[in-house]
Amino acid sequence: MLFALKAAVSLGLLGWLGARMLERDGVEALGDRLGGLDPLWLLGAIALHFVAVFAGVTRWRLLLRAARLEMGFGFLLRSFLVGRFVGAFTPSTTGLDGWRLFEVGRASGAMGRSAAAIAVEKLVGLVGMALVCTALVPLGGMRLMGEDALWLAALLGGGAALGLWAMRAPRWVDGLARALPGPLAKKAGAALDALRESRLSGGQLVRAVLLGVGSHLALSAVFFATARAVGVSIDASILLVVGNAIVIAVLLPLSIGGVGVREGVAVVLLATAGVSSTDAVLVALLGYLTGQVPALLGGGLMAISRGAASATGPAPVSPAETSVA
Repeated sequence: MLFALKAAVSLGLLGWLGARMLERDGVEALGDRLGGLDPLWLLGAIALHFVAVFAGVTRWRLLLRAARLEMGFGFLLRSFLVGRFVGAFTPSTTGLDGWRLFEVGRASGAMGRSAAAIAVEKLVGLVGMALVCTALVPLGGMRLMGEDALWLAALLGGGAALGLWAMRAPRWVDGLARALPGPLAKKAGAALDALRESRLSGGQLVRAVLLGVGSHLALSAVFFATARAVGVSIDASILLVVGNAIVIAVLLPLSIGGVGVREGVAVVLLATAGVSSTDAVLVALLGYLTGQVPALLGGGLMAISRGAASATGPAPVSPAETSVA
């Protein structure tokens, strides 16, 4: 039932976007834009996706160390890329997170610590995302939202500060967690337990948050690069705000893989800056397609490892790749 609802959302949004493009721009505009794409900017978008991957792997390794799990960077990078491939077929980041949790848990024999590191990563990611939003909203957001952008920035900044406080002193927010409605209280309690288990130092927390900021900024900048590839020349700060909004919207479980949502957000926000529906859809769609390059690389690595395992049997993880304190 839930899948059917998400499919309906995706199909409905795609139908609306297609009708809007045909009505306002015509089929010819799409062909013209595709023929005039700048390949260098598309390569830049792909590179930004890999920047986000490397920042994500570095942060993951740092959080695993805080959970007393020492893993090799190469092992984690391979696992992350394969997780990106698996995640292409699952809602939000479920596949990516689940694959990484399983791989590290299986290799280390410490499934609980692996899960705790992923839980802490989610919290760190939310704080990093809030900080990026706080910085971007008053810039390009002022042109899209007016003075309301300042209130939103203040709200997000307060949320980021609360998140940092919770990570440094989880016991002080236990009461707030218990006051939440049933399912939310359970999730918040599990996250706080993971924070206590991780033994994250102040320096590690700062590095993890900065890596989260870098990763989120890189993903937001992907849509700046694809906009330039299409020929959209509006101010970079507006494109970063739109890219940031797209990244956040895709994380919401509203559709199948964000299909329709990412394009709809781009059309609605970029229309306020005078960008045509065709251009806006291409900005979002190319951002998604360039992001599949790391996923396809992960799929290739998975196929190679499975082929080798079927020929010789599963290879044990090297001692240099993992250790448990």
